[in-house]
Parts: sequence; C-alpha cells; structure tokens
Amino acid sequence: MQIAIQISKQVEDWDKFVDELEAIEFTARAEDYDAEAKVVTILVDKKSIDDHYHPVGGRYPVEFEGRTEFVEEIGICVHSCKWQDHNIINAEEVCAKLEGLDYVN
Repeated sequence: MQIAIQISKQVEDWDKFVDELEAIEFTARAEDYDAEAKVVTILVDKKSIDDHYHPVGGRYPVEFEGRTEFVEEIGICVHSCKWQDHNIINAEEVCAKLEGLDYVN
C-alpha cells in the first residue's frame, strides 16, 4: 500500500526529478508538483516512511461465563514521520494513516 506524502522541493526538470526519485526508491511515484508552493506530492510505500511512535493500550478485565478474564489491547500512536530525511508537509494526515495500519516497523 502506498501513501501520498508532500515534501518541499524546487523542481527545475520534472523528468530528471522522476529519474532521481526512482533511483532513491524504485517503488516511489511522483504524482504532482505545485511550482508556486514548491511542493511535490509523491506516492511511497508505508515501510519507507520513518515514523516515530509509542505503544498505547492496556489490560482490562472482562466477565465471561461467570469468570473474569483479562483482555489486552495494543496499538500505536504515531507522533511524527519523515521520508528520506525530508520533513513531510502533510505529516498529520500521514501519521493518522499509519496509526490505522497493522504492521511491525
């Protein structure tokens, strides 16, 4: 699964940029470039995003057929992310998408 990220970059030659991007990460796909804002939208694999997170969840009792069992829930809270040392402009949206995915980083 790929996620759309936005990074700040000035692109002079789109074809050259696409070639350089594919040399860095062959599965990445350049989608769009806003020349006025100097923002590139790229589709990247979720595993190529360097995310920083902490585990969340806990253990709580559940009554089942007259006895108490404990259920443990574990999730992650992604609080920041980067791609290839670039700050991601839409990081809040990307972090929210990463939180919804089940994966081991």
